[in-house]
Amino acid sequence: MNGIQALRALRRLASAALLGAACAGAGAQQQEAPVPGFGVMVHYLPDKQNVQNAALFDVEALAAALADMRASYLVLTLGQNNGQFIAPNAALEALCPESARHRPPRDLPLEIGRALERRGIGLVLYLPFRAPQADPYLMACLGDVSEQQPPPARFTAAWSAVIRYWSEHYGPLARGWWFDGTYNTRGMSPESWNALCAAAKSGGGANRWLAFNPGEGPARFNARAAPCQNVMAGEFMQPPPPASLPAALAAERPSNLAFHLLTPLGASWGQATAPRFSADQLRDWIADAQARGGLFTLDLPLDDGLRLLPAHVAHVRSATATFRP
Repeated sequence: MNGIQALRALRRLASAALLGAACAGAGAQQQEAPVPGFGVMVHYLPDKQNVQNAALFDVEALAAALADMRASYLVLTLGQNNGQFIAPNAALEALCPESARHRPPRDLPLEIGRALERRGIGLVLYLPFRAPQADPYLMACLGDVSEQQPPPARFTAAWSAVIRYWSEHYGPLARGWWFDGTYNTRGMSPESWNALCAAAKSGGGANRWLAFNPGEGPARFNARAAPCQNVMAGEFMQPPPPASLPAALAAERPSNLAFHLLTPLGASWGQATAPRFSADQLRDWIADAQARGGLFTLDLPLDDGLRLLPAHVAHVRSATATFRP
């Protein structure tokens, strides 16, 4: 999907969100329309010892908070480096049978995706580009090495099968993928890239947006890290004010990548601290992303009860309240 098609897909996502919000508004309580181009990321990363706590996750409370903030999409972690995932995967269990012992008690992304869909909010799946680096069993079973080294072809084939399962399992509910840790891809063959990219697109048609993250900061947040990438990964811990982002960024970024800026509201990713940014700052970044036809994503933490912090929800809501559909 080229840049024009990517931007059209993003607009369709926003339009679908507005339609869903209008339908939801027919209920007892009016829901304000999501703000196109604004989304939230959540790092929910249980380990093997506490994954059973996922049974306590209040999906409706999460979806309601996102709707209250007027988010148009959620980026949700499937897992990261500890080897525990929040979603079952038959392909992973076939490749690495011992992983079945750590199957989560419920299919949270499916439940969350359906709850979001009812509110006109899209679901984007987060997954590392490499095998869980802190899980020796999965590293060996999947045939991976350090993420600082190029990925072996055996691993790429196995990981593509894992990605394909989730892509097809969630189907149209999954509006995109955000792959983390795309640090070293030297030597990856066209066949390996084709398999991985096809897996990420499978089941979702041509409208999925695909982001591959090579790292944080001004030198990398807008870099192209994969041939099928169509959205900037956008990771920026200390994003500059919109006025400081070059007006010509659309021309300077790699061809065909839609604009995206991603930053945590707290001190770091998933940290429950006071907001680093004022409501005015958030409002300016959202407006700037909209003007560029792109996205602004805010990472928000969960509390010990697996809910978004009420103070953060209220703070973000004050920033989005002035936007009109």
